[in-house]
Amino acid sequence: MFLGIVLGVVLSGIIFVYLLKKYMMVSFEIEGSFEEVEETVKQVIPRFKGWGFPIPDWQFYKSQLSKGLSYDNIKNMVMHFVCKPVHANRVLKIDPKMAGIMPCTWAVYEDNDGKVYIAKMNIALMSKMYLGVIGEVMRDVAETEEKMLAMIKEKIAEKKNK
Repeated sequence: MFLGIVLGVVLSGIIFVYLLKKYMMVSFEIEGSFEEVEETVKQVIPRFKGWGFPIPDWQFYKSQLSKGLSYDNIKNMVMHFVCKPVHANRVLKIDPKMAGIMPCTWAVYEDNDGKVYIAKMNIALMSKMYLGVIGEVMRDVAETEEKMLAMIKEKIAEKKNK
């Protein structure tokens, strides 16, 4: 019986880690050029009350190339640091170590096939691990990010239809 319990705990742990690795980071293909997606992200995020970019965009791909580093799987990548300071304040008042995941990073990247993606942490999944204020804030972030992504896709589709 003891062996069965230990085996069950170990197996559960392995499954949990596998699922976290598989679903903690998400990416969304966006039907547009890299430049269109970049510009649209910069326009859409500030339209949501209180949201902005507290840190300048990081031209990650160009920075890596300047250091003699290259990638076989991407053509370009820029990272945007997305934040709503009121949310950060509420969370950090409770648990300062949560600063380690702030601000939310959105990577816009283009793969070698010319497809463009936005990659980010799966805040909706992460919110399920927290109760109280932190969980509440994360759920709000997840809902808002979903609306932001929908608006980004909508704005790019509108440009294509003009």
